[in-house]
Amino acid sequence: TLKTWKLLVKLRCCPRRATTIVQAILVLHHVEANRFAG
Repeated sequence: TLKTWKLLVKLRCCPRRATTIVQAILVLHHVEANRFAG
């Protein structure tokens, strides 16, 4: 799933901040997926 996010290819920051960004993307992805599932 994360491979489709083009933002991550150009991401240039510290690993801690990158982890926070990835976690936020996953939350948004799951919220969107659950919205259409039900």
